[in-house]
Amino acid sequence: MNKTITLTEGSVWKSILRFTLPILLGMFFQQLYNTFDAIIVGHYTGKEAFAAVGGGTGFFINLLIGFCGGLASGATIIISQFFGAKRDADLSSAVHTSFILALAMGIVVTALGISLSGVAMTIIKTPEDIYPNAVAYLKIFFIGVIPMFLYNMGAGILRSIGDSKTPFYILVAACFLNIGLDYLFVAKLSMGVSGVAWATVICQFVSMVLIFIPLVKTNEAYGFSLAKLRASPALILKMIKLGVPSGLYSTMYTVSNLIMMTFVNTFPTSTIAAWTAWGKLDALFWMSVSSIGMALSTFAGQNFGAKQYDRIKKGAWQGLLIMDAITVVLVIIFRAVGKYFYGWLIPDETEVIATAIQITMFLTPAFFLYVPNEIFAGIVGGVGKTYVSMLITLIGICGTRMVWLFAFCQGTEDFIRVLYCYPISWLISALLFFSYYKFGKWIPHDKTSKD
Repeated sequence: MNKTITLTEGSVWKSILRFTLPILLGMFFQQLYNTFDAIIVGHYTGKEAFAAVGGGTGFFINLLIGFCGGLASGATIIISQFFGAKRDADLSSAVHTSFILALAMGIVVTALGISLSGVAMTIIKTPEDIYPNAVAYLKIFFIGVIPMFLYNMGAGILRSIGDSKTPFYILVAACFLNIGLDYLFVAKLSMGVSGVAWATVICQFVSMVLIFIPLVKTNEAYGFSLAKLRASPALILKMIKLGVPSGLYSTMYTVSNLIMMTFVNTFPTSTIAAWTAWGKLDALFWMSVSSIGMALSTFAGQNFGAKQYDRIKKGAWQGLLIMDAITVVLVIIFRAVGKYFYGWLIPDETEVIATAIQITMFLTPAFFLYVPNEIFAGIVGGVGKTYVSMLITLIGICGTRMVWLFAFCQGTEDFIRVLYCYPISWLISALLFFSYYKFGKWIPHDKTSKD
């Protein structure tokens, strides 16, 4: 059965939902094994190790990987446009060039990640009781970055041509493998956070192998062959031109969160652990909105290549309605089950659980302010205007959060005051994105475009 979905014809909202669902489920399983990492560590090692595998380590990982993931998105935007335009020769060249780019990025990030782990944890003021475990976790984790990048590029290629199911199946397999290895390494072999990190590395290698299988076996233009593995300098430059703004866009969120983490780390360990616990629940929202954003980027890319400009605009508004509906459901669920989830995640830590509940009640209503950011960023990025997302995020997210944190939160003991940087920055950024979408010249005017 053909797993690809043509996004240039048929019902807009049905196409978006059909393409989004495997991405969302894949992210769910990815988050599931990340959560099991935390649960197993929380149950078998204690809150110091629990905080070490979340919090600052997560932000540092996201900083390096987010930039290179954004850089790789430049490749998938080009691939989706070539696929929509049915330019098979260019599509094949772009696929092979993208893997060379992913390998190069993986080598650089591996070297930087391993060498800068200790420095990064010092910069964000990681507490002494968390620091050793955090650094150990990071140094092992970055060993698996090259296979991670190659997997992500392969998955991105498949999604860009409309196949979101294959990456989902691979993530499900990796999820169960990771959970089993976590339990073996941590619960049975008492390897602590190192065991969690090694389990993740092994799963990255397995995922990389699995993603190459369908790409090697297919005879389509997007297939992979070692005989065709060569880089097109022109395509590399184009990928970098589109990818650098996307990478900076991703990095800006992480940088602002790293700055936020320096403020979080001034609070007691119980508050840091609560923030880590909230992140496990909060991730369900982020993976939902990110999956819609990824789907809309591919949707916009394919339709841009096919010159279906009116269809892109319909996709933006229908995608916004879909995500708002999902957000309503998630907010209700988070507020209803949060305390039970936190109690299951890190039992017998009443102070941690109470703080996590407080965070949940404050931030969940503000989710609606963020949704337009992801929707419009996906649309304008898919048509190649990645620099716009970068500039808006620089001003609306990074700039706003830095002003708030340094102007109003220095030395504060009120954690909620610190958290206000999120809804305020989401609102300002959303207004900027909407203004550009409404009044900016982001798409050609073509009276012959059709739906």
